Amino acid sequence: MRHYLFCLLCLWVISCRKDDSKQPFGFSKIYMPQAILQSGGVNNQYAVPSGTDSSTYNYAIDSGRLNIFLGASLSGPSTGPYTVAVQVDNDTIAKLFAAGAFDTSVYKLMPAAMYTLPSQLTVASGARAGSFNLSLDIPSLKASAFVGKYLLLAVRIANPTQYSLDTSLSETIVVVNVNSLVIGPAVNVTSQYILNPGNPFVASAMSGSRWGSLEDWTTNPAATSHNGQGGFSIDGDGPTMDLESGWGSPQIYNGKIWQTIQLPAGTYGFDPSGGNWKWQGTLDPTYVVVAPGLDTLPDYSNVSQVPYQLIVNNPQPYVTFQLTAPSKVSVGIVMNYIKSGQGFKSTQVTLYNYPKHL
Repeated sequence: MRHYLFCLLCLWVISCRKDDSKQPFGFSKIYMPQAILQSGGVNNQYAVPSGTDSSTYNYAIDSGRLNIFLGASLSGPSTGPYTVAVQVDNDTIAKLFAAGAFDTSVYKLMPAAMYTLPSQLTVASGARAGSFNLSLDIPSLKASAFVGKYLLLAVRIANPTQYSLDTSLSETIVVVNVNSLVIGPAVNVTSQYILNPGNPFVASAMSGSRWGSLEDWTTNPAATSHNGQGGFSIDGDGPTMDLESGWGSPQIYNGKIWQTIQLPAGTYGFDPSGGNWKWQGTLDPTYVVVAPGLDTLPDYSNVSQVPYQLIVNNPQPYVTFQLTAPSKVSVGIVMNYIKSGQGFKSTQVTLYNYPKHL
């Protein structure tokens, strides 16, 4: 009898489990898919542009505006309708800047005049998800003040009419790479136009075992600060483009290192860091400079007359420039080392062409 009752009890438990398996479990919460798509929800950053072609880009262009795709979605078993407010949260960006999460010389808060957003998003019953656009004015995006910059905007959903928010995923940090949008996907053309671009760099002459001059590059007398040599070193970091003052080396006033190349018409970007400085320890303002039509670089006091970028910690902004006809171009670095104990090292330089751009 006991065995019979036990068997009945087991059958009842099993039948209950079967019935339970058919029931919906979990809580329905509203979240922003873009907060998790790229970062896995770690920092909620959403890089623009992303994708490899027009079918996978996370934006579309329409009537002079660049529309970035954002949205909301409902997790869990429910499928009812809901509405959420769409808001901008500038306090989040201010806190990230204050915490040093972004280099404020490169990353900027997106100006309010540049974008528009809807005030709310309504999702119909059964749809579960809906989309909206962060719409940017393309002429504003192309302003010279934003060349080489990243624009940040925190967009959040709030005040749902039904369900609750997944608060960890209800805000997306949109990170707009201006150069990648404005001048398009980059094509590395370094090997076509630049001699001795590095990886590894080659010296034309040496003074001792460490310091030398770069083959195919020109260094002015101010930068040849090691017994008539300068611009190249080899040490524990390997062979690098290297210009330093201090540690027994003299100050460098109006120092220059450059190479003059021939380029066809087009849009280009020059990066002497090769994507990642081996060492970036400049203390006085030092500039990446591009001089179209010249056989040399301008003096330190005149770099603003040509395209240039301040040397900063990684990532180094490219110097972008456009040629309307084939031309010679001098590319390089201009420095004025007054303080002792500073310099930079690079293992390679890169030159990019942008065949497609806004």
